[in-house]
Amino acid sequence: MAGENETTSTPAAPVGGAPDRQVALSWNQFLSTYLPALIYALGAGIALPAVPTLAKSFNVGFGVASGVVTAFLLGNLAGTIPSGWLIDRFGRRSVMIAGPLLTSATALTVWFAHSFPELLILRFLSGCAAQMWVMGRLAGISQNAPASQRGKLVSWMFGMDNTGKLAGPVLGGYIASEWSPTAPFLAYSAIALVALALTLTFGDLRAESVKRAAPTPSAAARQLSLWQVIVPRLVYFGVALFAGLTRGPVTADLLHLYAAFEYALGPAQIGYLATGAALISWPIGFIAGWILDRFGRKRTMVPGFTGVSISMALLAASAYGHFTYAWYVGLFFLAVATQSLTGGSVQTVGADVAPPEARGLFLGIWRFTGQGGQAIGPIIFAALAAQVSYGSAFLFTAGCAACVAALLIFFVPETRARH
Repeated sequence: MAGENETTSTPAAPVGGAPDRQVALSWNQFLSTYLPALIYALGAGIALPAVPTLAKSFNVGFGVASGVVTAFLLGNLAGTIPSGWLIDRFGRRSVMIAGPLLTSATALTVWFAHSFPELLILRFLSGCAAQMWVMGRLAGISQNAPASQRGKLVSWMFGMDNTGKLAGPVLGGYIASEWSPTAPFLAYSAIALVALALTLTFGDLRAESVKRAAPTPSAAARQLSLWQVIVPRLVYFGVALFAGLTRGPVTADLLHLYAAFEYALGPAQIGYLATGAALISWPIGFIAGWILDRFGRKRTMVPGFTGVSISMALLAASAYGHFTYAWYVGLFFLAVATQSLTGGSVQTVGADVAPPEARGLFLGIWRFTGQGGQAIGPIIFAALAAQVSYGSAFLFTAGCAACVAALLIFFVPETRARH
């Protein structure tokens, strides 16, 4: 019993005191959380295949054209802390409305873009808008969902997001080929508004705005400083950083790039691997959400990140030993499966430990830390692969995953409430 009391007295304890207002398996949750996430991601996926063609239409080289991807990622990263501040200052409702509206406006404006710099600016703003959407939803789960439901809500929300991004490019490619490279952005603009309409109709934003309309006189006294937000939870930020470094090379598709160089794979073979990876990761991601809530965060994350570390170490061995392509395929799918087991887990922990007095600020810094790791990880991986060896790049990723597992085992208490 003493261990349990100690856990609930730390910043890791679930906060907010919210009753079981959100149930992961419900018709209302599907309409308010999962379906909007699916539709919003579908729009982003539709626009995805049109981006390279549109960039190329401005007669720029490959290096310059790649800026359309970088600009979106930078906007996504830059939007983390401001989105958190806006949530604390104006409420989640304002951010949840502003994000899709900005997405719709920037996607529509692409139709009128006449220069490559304009396109870069619009992609940067689109990245900021996408972050506002995610931050608002995470803040809502952190505030309103009980700890026994957060793992499923977060994991399944991101699972629907991945589903939309998987299905969207096929439709987007058809639209771009039949009409024009800018036509998918018009679809994206409209779809973002549909996702917003569903959220406003079925979500809990109305209740949130009413609650904020009557703040208590002592609300200002409960505000936390940046120091008070970060320092007591420093070890959790370490988990977010190393998890981002671990996830970065995989999400950036550097394993496909490695396979193209090492095994001379063509687009069709890489497409088969990507499709296989999606088919594996989709169900595991949904199962992981249930495991997070049923057995606890650590009992899910420690085996998951340990598995990632082992699979990456085996990929390093295959790179050093020049194993056959069949070996690579097996190890690649093992890495995908173990990565999928960790999907949504880090964001769930962030929702668990977010302080109610500065929930938006905390989640902004939390997302900035994790996505900063995802941005730096591919850079380090690529540099090691180019300057040292492929094996050293895989060992770097394995080491980062091992650091996450070690932090969880030795320094992080369980954040799921015990019943």
